Amino acid sequence: MIADPLPVFSGECLRAYYYPGGTGKLMVTFDFRQQGRTGFRPPNYSNSFARMGHAQLSIRSARNDWFINSETEALESAVARLAADHARVQMLGYSMGGYGALRLAAVLRADSAVLVSPQATLDRAWAPFETRYPAESALFDPVLGDLRGRGSERLRGVVLVDPFIAEDMAHAALIAPLFPGLARVRLGFGGHPAASLVIDSGKGWLVQHAAAARRVDAGPLRAAHRAARRQSARYWLRLAKQAQARHPDLAATAQARAEMLVPAPDPAG
Repeated sequence: MIADPLPVFSGECLRAYYYPGGTGKLMVTFDFRQQGRTGFRPPNYSNSFARMGHAQLSIRSARNDWFINSETEALESAVARLAADHARVQMLGYSMGGYGALRLAAVLRADSAVLVSPQATLDRAWAPFETRYPAESALFDPVLGDLRGRGSERLRGVVLVDPFIAEDMAHAALIAPLFPGLARVRLGFGGHPAASLVIDSGKGWLVQHAAAARRVDAGPLRAAHRAARRQSARYWLRLAKQAQARHPDLAATAQARAEMLVPAPDPAG
């Protein structure tokens, strides 16, 4: 039975919950953007991380605000004190959660991270290419949310990214000089987030294992992504769309493969 988490920070915009345990290792996970969000979701807890000896810190946001609001600095102070009590701090974040991990990496003194399709900013002055989140970008504080000056040479790990999503690759390029210890791992036609094929194939636990390892090894993730491509209609549809302009024959083949993989409608349904 999972014990109730301990509240580390409880605000109207941000909350942080702590699950004690483990052997001095802390895994920090972050909320991700949710379409139609109406408030806080329950804190995240992973039996897998617990089995691997990690205490856990779950950071949640009431809004799709990339954790940037009037409570950001107070949250920073609270989680920094908690992280200081652990010998090793590791992080896992998807998209908005990946940005959150980058934003808090320095104050957490994080050692490693697996970040899946993270953003570097929503500030259109720094990232004019980012047009996917217009409402959120309009409210984003470019000073409080600026990663420049908040980078970390200490942080090691990987940024998983689909190289065929131009915005995600551009964000990865902005992140690289600020966090030089993060290697870029390309998962072609994985989508956003880039680990989607791995997760859809039932091997999402590989992302968690990579995040929990002392030294992040993306090899199993790459292998799982390659294996999942063969039976993923979404992969072949993305390939068909990308190939259409310059490689119409490849696009036609990919489209046909995708149609073979989409289940036929149930006549009794």
